[in-house]
Amino acid sequence: MDRIVVAFSHEEAQRRILRLLESAGCSPAACCVSGGETIRTVRKLGGAVVVCGFKFRDMTASEVAASLRDTAVLLVLASAAHLDLCEGENLFKLPTPAARSEFFATLDMLCRREARRPRHPQPQRDEEELRLIRRAKELLMEVNRMSEAEAHRFLQKRSMDTGAKLADTARLVLEHYTV
Repeated sequence: MDRIVVAFSHEEAQRRILRLLESAGCSPAACCVSGGETIRTVRKLGGAVVVCGFKFRDMTASEVAASLRDTAVLLVLASAAHLDLCEGENLFKLPTPAARSEFFATLDMLCRREARRPRHPQPQRDEEELRLIRRAKELLMEVNRMSEAEAHRFLQKRSMDTGAKLADTARLVLEHYTV
């Protein structure tokens, strides 16, 4: 249970889960308060089990699960009514209040599942993605008089802030300027 990320928008919920984990001798790899931060953290770790609520300030647990489909599994803790709003092939639900034994049994199962997941390097960008990024940089350079490095940093920062792929961010930039 070494790669656990605790991610809750509400500080009190996060503290309760941290105390519960620490009482069992578990130390999470990271704590996050937003969906974007959770996505960046998990990608930096190369995979994790994310214990979270059903909603963040910036996105839902379903959106985080979709972004981390090949990188992480999510254990969503929420009321049964809120769990009905969550979906994802890598999203597991545990209704609250949950028994301590049930929480740790579920977490242990997910950690073992995550440990078996093959770790592959990120796939290289295909030609279309490279073309999109190049066109977005050219557009930023022309419209905003940026250097190529500045345009790339702009795309990179926006991508990291939103948790989106660089090619998706480039696509949004192109759509914004051509509409």
